[in-house]
Amino acid sequence: MKPKALYKKFKLFYRWFLNSFPLKEEFGYCGKNTVLQYPLRIYSKKAVYIEDNVKISKGLHILNAPNEKVFIKKYSVLAANCTISTNSHVKTVTVPQFLLGASHVNDMSAAETTIHEDVMFGTNVTILCGVNIGRGCLVGANSVVTKSLPPYSVAIGSPARIVKKVFTVEQILKHEAALYPPNERMTRAELEANEEKFFKDKGTYGTDEGLDKEALERIINIKKMLHYIEPNI
Repeated sequence: MKPKALYKKFKLFYRWFLNSFPLKEEFGYCGKNTVLQYPLRIYSKKAVYIEDNVKISKGLHILNAPNEKVFIKKYSVLAANCTISTNSHVKTVTVPQFLLGASHVNDMSAAETTIHEDVMFGTNVTILCGVNIGRGCLVGANSVVTKSLPPYSVAIGSPARIVKKVFTVEQILKHEAALYPPNERMTRAELEANEEKFFKDKGTYGTDEGLDKEALERIINIKKMLHYIEPNI
């Protein structure tokens, strides 16, 4: 291989490396005990804010402009190869698609996208422009989320639809008492309103069977191994 071609390949590899292995200090904020599994590809790292105790698996792709903030809140886990797209482009007369995205003419832009606390994404989940994911949601593998999800939804499909609720109202109150200080917890009134609006005919996914001694010991050991930051409640 000629030196010029080799140098060009090195430059491409170096650029890929810098873009795919962002350091925590390159983000707008990256909290304590955040686990980043590389490679990742994030267009505007300074516009991404990640809280404590978050795990992001390899292959995350965030397509955002500097003015399009993305918030990933505490306790959330994103499995491999998820995508968050914070803008899209309106087909425009006289402008070919090749130029439309690069020029950001007639963008449909979502200034902020938020993945709230304690959310779980399966592999290959895609979040589209203008979508926010409520606290405690579970989004199934390969789902494409085109609309915002209320807290504690179980959503699957393309486009994603709500198929279950994660917990009952009573279970959510118990769950949140263990994770959040009083001022951060959802109220019974909020939860009951959501139950009536979104989950009236939906079954429950989660369980409240409790943890035996062996399970509690495993949780304690995992906390130590993952350097888990206990909630300040």
